Amino acid sequence: MAPNQKAVEWQTNEIIKYLLEDEDVDSCSPCSMSYLETDGPTGSDDNFDAAQIAGKLRSIADSLNDNVAFRAAVNEFKKEAAHGAIEAAFSHTVQAVCQSGVPHSPDVSPELQLLKTSVALGRLVAKSCPDLRAQVVDTMNAFITRNLGGWITQQGGWERISI
Repeated sequence: MAPNQKAVEWQTNEIIKYLLEDEDVDSCSPCSMSYLETDGPTGSDDNFDAAQIAGKLRSIADSLNDNVAFRAAVNEFKKEAAHGAIEAAFSHTVQAVCQSGVPHSPDVSPELQLLKTSVALGRLVAKSCPDLRAQVVDTMNAFITRNLGGWITQQGGWERISI
């Protein structure tokens, strides 16, 4: 059964938690988020594995870290975010990077490019500016839900997206 919009929002939140989880935390420790299992809302898929999806997204995101143009965009984001409009700066930076062709591959859909870019930006900002981490979690969640939630639902949920 394909998840509904509410279930996709919950799944997105869970994935982002795992995605931005502090990598210095022992993943088997009771304090680690990856140790906890939570039940999703009605309409959520029991086969959904947030940690596995986050792992795939993490490897894609980390592959952009050495890209000079991507790093320049991240620096621009930091300048914009310093003025307090983090959500607007995040959205603007993701859109600008996607339009510049940095993470693009001709065989990747625009939605997947948007997803990869937003994940890469969120991870890099959370790593380089730990004081912004909580805001980045909320911002990524809002951005992905608003811009890609319908597309994720149409695909049949997160587990059906070929990452």
